Amino acid sequence: MKINIHIILFTFTTITSIVTTLNSCSKDEPNIEMNEPNTEIVLMLGDNYQGGIIFYLDNTEKHGLIAAKTDQSTTDPWWNGSFIKTEATSNSDGSSNTNMIIQAQGDNGAYAAKLCKDYSGGGFNDWFLPSKDQLNILYEHKALVGGFSNQIYWTSSEYDLGSAWVQDFETGEQHLDNTSDSAGVRTRAIRAF
Repeated sequence: MKINIHIILFTFTTITSIVTTLNSCSKDEPNIEMNEPNTEIVLMLGDNYQGGIIFYLDNTEKHGLIAAKTDQSTTDPWWNGSFIKTEATSNSDGSSNTNMIIQAQGDNGAYAAKLCKDYSGGGFNDWFLPSKDQLNILYEHKALVGGFSNQIYWTSSEYDLGSAWVQDFETGEQHLDNTSDSAGVRTRAIRAF
């Protein structure tokens, strides 16, 4: 009869090594590296995002412009009751224009730039009246955003002391209008992200 005898020899160093290895595999500090899942958001024109609808994306497709889902006004003027030159003449920077208009026209009253600045759609407080170029991009994508009337909309781009640019959302035509006009001229806020 043949007998197999297995002898296992543990030394203090071996036991310490086993305990250390087991401790490093506890629930609190796993010894396994895990990759985070891909959480990148893919944005597209027409997406409902950050309080409005995306109508413009830059080349990175991570930044762009969002339009409010509804008009902020259907009858309020561009001015705040007096002809004051605001220097809001940029055709591409509605945010800067809006701030200049409010600085010149005052922080009270119901007028286009102020209505946009006060809008807080989606919990955001950085809305503004679009510039001439920004409103034209919005016009080109109005079907994606929706809720537009075939009426005239204000831009934040001032032309001179008594006139600012507007855009007809039926024809796409941009022209000047008297800043005191409130008959049917609408206001739609936008924001950048």
